[in-house]
Amino acid sequence: MRSMVSSFLELVRLQSEMNKLFEALQHLQSDQDLSQVGFATPYDILEAPDAILVEVDLPGVDPTSLQVEMKGHDLVIRGEHERTPASGIVAYHLMERSRGPFTRRLQVEGSVDSHKASATYAAGVLTIHLPRLPERRGRVTRVPVQVKG
Repeated sequence: MRSMVSSFLELVRLQSEMNKLFEALQHLQSDQDLSQVGFATPYDILEAPDAILVEVDLPGVDPTSLQVEMKGHDLVIRGEHERTPASGIVAYHLMERSRGPFTRRLQVEGSVDSHKASATYAAGVLTIHLPRLPERRGRVTRVPVQVKG
């Protein structure tokens, strides 16, 4: 039974990795190649009453390399996780930690005020605060009627 559960969890992990790969490929533009996409950083999108919050795990990333942009409903996060040379290392036996430049595009649903957005980086987590715009659908707007003649 335990083997079946661990196999299932491994399958879920592989599916998640494949989804990240397809997401990166989907957002490739004609002038980009795979080396510019980099690794896929894990993230959460949370909804608060007055804002959308995006939390991105970026441990070890130099915060001065981070760039955050909004383009329509796309949130684009760029940065670089630099490879620090370890002294006395001759070769690696296994490398699972991704290094190098990365770009992550996320779809943000709903109307947000990108001009009032803010981002903070603390303890390896980038938190992006996207304030909501007031809902305008369904709101009654009086239109003045002018009487002529």
